[in-house]
Amino acid sequence: MTMIRSSLGLLAAATLLLGGCANTYLDAKRNVAPGGQQSQDIAAAKTDLASAQAANVSLSDQKLQRERELDRNNKRIRAVEADLRKQDAALTDAVKAKQVSQTRAAELKKEMDSIRAEMQSVDMQNKGDAFGQPDAKADAAKEARLRALEQRKKDLETALAALAKR
Repeated sequence: MTMIRSSLGLLAAATLLLGGCANTYLDAKRNVAPGGQQSQDIAAAKTDLASAQAANVSLSDQKLQRERELDRNNKRIRAVEADLRKQDAALTDAVKAKQVSQTRAAELKKEMDSIRAEMQSVDMQNKGDAFGQPDAKADAAKEARLRALEQRKKDLETALAALAKR
């Protein structure tokens, strides 16, 4: 009798083990079947990958556009600085040739220095923008400052040209 009980106990344990294995096998079979959990997970991963790749392309385009904008501003700044150096030399020559008074030359020199100082400020902002996040308001303000400085430089050139013609 004891032997029968232990045999029945073993048989019950084996049945439970086999039943558990059967459930695991059926779950695995459902997961790998077409349209199963594995297919759903793969489809979701592919969608996430496509979305991440599209975002990466967009960010790369934005970065390239930003770098071009900063480079364009840098070239504008360098051009204004070069023009100011030329105007400074022209003013010095005009003073030597007595085409302009010392007082007027000092006024023009002060304006040149003011433009140069503001241009350096814009240059520093432009260099800082290369490391920061794009800010549409700050970029628009910087663009407006650059245009205003370029106009002031142009007005200064006009004034110097008029003095040189005298």
